[in-house]
Amino acid sequence: MIPWQLLFLQSSIPEIKYYLFVEDLEPLVWIESAVAAIICIYGSYRAISRWLMGQPVPMPDHLGARLGNVAKYTFAQVKVWRHRLPGVLHSLIFWGTTILLIGTILDAIESELTLRFFDTRFLIGPTYLWFKLAMNIGGLMLIAGILLAYYRRLRGLTPNLPMGAMEHYMLLSLLTIAITGFFLDSVNTYAYRISYMYPYDLVGYSLASLYRDLGISVAQLVPAYRAVWVFHMTLAIMSIGFIPYTKFSHIFVHGALNVFYYRLDSSAAFRPIEDLEGRVERGEVIGATKASELTWKERLDLDACVKCARCTNACPAVASGKPLNPMLLVQAAKDAVHSGPTSPLVSEGPLVPEAYWSCTTCGACVRECPTMIHHVELILDMRRGMVSTGGAVPEGLSQALYNTMRLGNPFGFDPDERTKWMEKVSTEIGIPFAEPGEEYDYVYWVGCNTAFDPNLRPVAESLLRLLKAAGLKVALLREETCCGEPARRIGDEYLFSENAKAVGGILSNYRFKSLLVSCPHGYNNFKHEMPLYGVKFEVVHHAQLLSKLVAEGRIKPADASGLRVTFHDPCYLARWNGVVEEPRSLIRATGADLVEMARHGADSFCCGGGGAQFFFDIKIGERVSKLRTAQAAGTGAKKVVVACPFCNAMFRSEAQSFGLDVMDIAQLLEGENQKSEV
Repeated sequence: MIPWQLLFLQSSIPEIKYYLFVEDLEPLVWIESAVAAIICIYGSYRAISRWLMGQPVPMPDHLGARLGNVAKYTFAQVKVWRHRLPGVLHSLIFWGTTILLIGTILDAIESELTLRFFDTRFLIGPTYLWFKLAMNIGGLMLIAGILLAYYRRLRGLTPNLPMGAMEHYMLLSLLTIAITGFFLDSVNTYAYRISYMYPYDLVGYSLASLYRDLGISVAQLVPAYRAVWVFHMTLAIMSIGFIPYTKFSHIFVHGALNVFYYRLDSSAAFRPIEDLEGRVERGEVIGATKASELTWKERLDLDACVKCARCTNACPAVASGKPLNPMLLVQAAKDAVHSGPTSPLVSEGPLVPEAYWSCTTCGACVRECPTMIHHVELILDMRRGMVSTGGAVPEGLSQALYNTMRLGNPFGFDPDERTKWMEKVSTEIGIPFAEPGEEYDYVYWVGCNTAFDPNLRPVAESLLRLLKAAGLKVALLREETCCGEPARRIGDEYLFSENAKAVGGILSNYRFKSLLVSCPHGYNNFKHEMPLYGVKFEVVHHAQLLSKLVAEGRIKPADASGLRVTFHDPCYLARWNGVVEEPRSLIRATGADLVEMARHGADSFCCGGGGAQFFFDIKIGERVSKLRTAQAAGTGAKKVVVACPFCNAMFRSEAQSFGLDVMDIAQLLEGENQKSEV
């Protein structure tokens, strides 16, 4: 009978367990399992206590959605697969280990439960053949994944990837378990089942055939088998026992748990501070300066880090030589938390104040992280802590906060300058100021950057001319002030909350369908962050609105045929809010030749102006704006098209050195020949 025919038989295939070789050593398994269980439970208890530090764990809501995230990000490895080689090797290791673990559990249940107490087996006949085939596949996947992991490290294919003792321990212990497991299986196959295991136990059969060809008897293999069995079982059992203390914890504990508890609302909305006014009145720290002041989820975030270096390799601060390294910062903060509740989070090394102030809040780290760590929110909490305790806040940022509080804009300009320009725009373009009782399609929130920078005002003017030509009823606001986004990014939560309430009060006086903004930072602020403090309005970015109007035929794009351009995706538009296609549809509508930079769309490289970096220069390393402008120049384009006033200003500061022109998407759509008359 040929082997594959066995799959169609209902008869049992006899299976003699390997305990016949090591039956006297079986109590060792129970002893080691008991010790490992105690070690694992104690380690898990310590980890949970460290995460909570007296804080309650919120009961999870929307279980279906949370389990869906676990299926998507933990088991399907969606984020891991964003990079092909790491995705392949990590999936091989993950699924190889998972298959072997499940197989080992099934084998243990049969050997120690159903067979021992009920004299019943379920791994028999065709089921047993499929079981052996799956275990072979799992073992080979694991070995292949580990070899690929070492190849990647030896060739340096992933920059900044650490290779310390823990990484060697993880890889070598798994490799050893897989290899010794195959050896044990091969001896059993040689002794009891070599006649019917090909090709389902391919590795075991091949090794058994080798022993036979070499003339090695089963008796000669038994001493080696017993020694390897003890080593294999001890290593496997203790590896499970020490999961809470090693990087293995990310496989089934921290990774899955952190993904399960990941926020279901937008990650672009950083968490609000509960009882903010009460905490300010009581003189409590807003944010975090020590381990106990982090939220329990932030402490879980720190333990979930697997040091894959994806955040570091995507970070513009790292690329420009700034003090911030997201992976090292998370690891240093993790060490601080493990040292105790009073351990400072702003200190030396990766936790120096300059590291926190180097962050542009671009979100590249958050997008890359396979275990769903929110590095930006962690950094924002440290900034909040420094602001609320009078810590090491750069002078330029302190001044921006003061200007916002005193003058209603972070630049310190006279508010009348904004009003005078807006009055001129209203008169010459014919856009009225909003009046109570009137209803408008859109109220245009110009934004501080555009309102005060003479180089940016033409962007607003182009936009308003386009909207008027489209027949929309648009209004300006006399009372416009800072939306508060810079204050929140700097870390002054109280100033932001007060600003949000003031802005909400202003807008509530008028009737309009949507709030129109041309700044992605303001867009994100109105859409995600102001609602945390009760300010809720429908908001649209000008690239979205213009794309809709062009598609409807209400705007005729200018002809830019033959013009070679590249588009820079603003972080707060593309990455945080997923607005990627609309600006490109406008460029295509003009006939311009769009040449993409290597990093574009949701993977865009920051211009360097986010995270309040626009208001001060850390003067360490290269300017992020220079790096991004060089990337734009590398496309061969003559113009950089943007959709953000911050990006516009950052590119303009570097463009001349690279022979580039900078223009907003609205200006491209209106046409280069249009000049501001305002």
